[in-house]
Amino acid sequence: LINGEANKYVINTPAVPQAADVVRPAIKSSKLFEVTLPFKGNDVPLSKFKGEAHLVVNIKMDDPVAGPNFNAMRFVAAEYPGLRVWAVPTDQGYMEPDVSELVRAKAYQQFNFGTYPTAVVFDKVDVVGGTRHPLYSYLASFPDPNGVGRLSLNFEKFLLDGDGRVLRRYPRKFTAYDFEADIAAAVSGKKLPPPSSAFKAAWVKAASDAKK
Repeated sequence: LINGEANKYVINTPAVPQAADVVRPAIKSSKLFEVTLPFKGNDVPLSKFKGEAHLVVNIKMDDPVAGPNFNAMRFVAAEYPGLRVWAVPTDQGYMEPDVSELVRAKAYQQFNFGTYPTAVVFDKVDVVGGTRHPLYSYLASFPDPNGVGRLSLNFEKFLLDGDGRVLRRYPRKFTAYDFEADIAAAVSGKKLPPPSSAFKAAWVKAASDAKK
C-alpha cells in the first residue's frame, strides 16, 4: 500500500497491460495546440500555452507526493523559461474534493505554483476511460516502460517537445528534479539523455504500487 491508502492514488485498474490500453490517438501532435482545455470555466486553446517544451501532469492535491511534485514543477517552470507546465486535476480515481478554482488557489498558496501562462492549473477533466479528454487519449498512445498506456497513478508526467511530440513519460514518485537534465535538453531542442537506472527503478516501483 501507498501510505496504507493505495486506492486514493490509483487512477485506474487493473495494472496488467491490456490491448485496450494502447489506443489510437484522438489527435496528432501537429493538432495538439488546436485542442482546448477548460480554464476558469472557459475552453482555452492549448496554443495559448505553447512553449519550447511542455510538462503535462495529472494532479491530486491530497496525495502525499503532491508537495515534492509541485515544488519540483515550480522550480523547473521558473528555471527554464521556455518550458510550460500543465497541471490537470480530475475527479477520477479518488475524487478531488475541491472545485477547480479552489484547487488552483491551493496550488498557489501552498506551493506557489500557477504563474500564468508558464505554470497552469486547468479545470478538472477526465483522464481515463471513454470520457477522457482528447489530450489524454493522445498521451495514452505512448505507453510507459511497463507497457501500460492509460494512467495508473496520480502525478504521472509527460515531457513533450515544442511541437507536442511525447519525448518521455515519468512515474508518480519521480519528480521533475529527478529528470531536470531531460527538461534542459527538451527546452534547448537537443536529444534527451538515455534513461537513467533511477528512472527504470522508479517505473518498476510504480508498477508495484499500481497493483497494490
